[in-house]
Amino acid sequence: MPADVKVDYRTVGSFITDYTRNISKGGVFVQTSLPLEVGVRVRLRLTLPDGDAPFGLDGVVKWVSTLRDKDKHPPGMGIEFVDFDEYTKGQLEALVKAYTGE
Repeated sequence: MPADVKVDYRTVGSFITDYTRNISKGGVFVQTSLPLEVGVRVRLRLTLPDGDAPFGLDGVVKWVSTLRDKDKHPPGMGIEFVDFDEYTKGQLEALVKAYTGE
């Protein structure tokens, strides 16, 4: 499996960097012990392991898994990508293709 994709995002008062191995054209799962609340809108920056320049996407937290759920799913949050134009859609498709080979 390829190395993790770096995901940067801002929360109220903090700038956080996490990593993911679960990314698709529609969204991303960010493994974290401090997930945001469902419905929160976030600005994400994704960077591939080969160091390509990061690009930004807007997303909305759609679901959350907590430490209590760790037997079923690792703690974190599922973020759906929203409001992106055709150029960003092309960048995202290239990112997913490079990452997954699909």
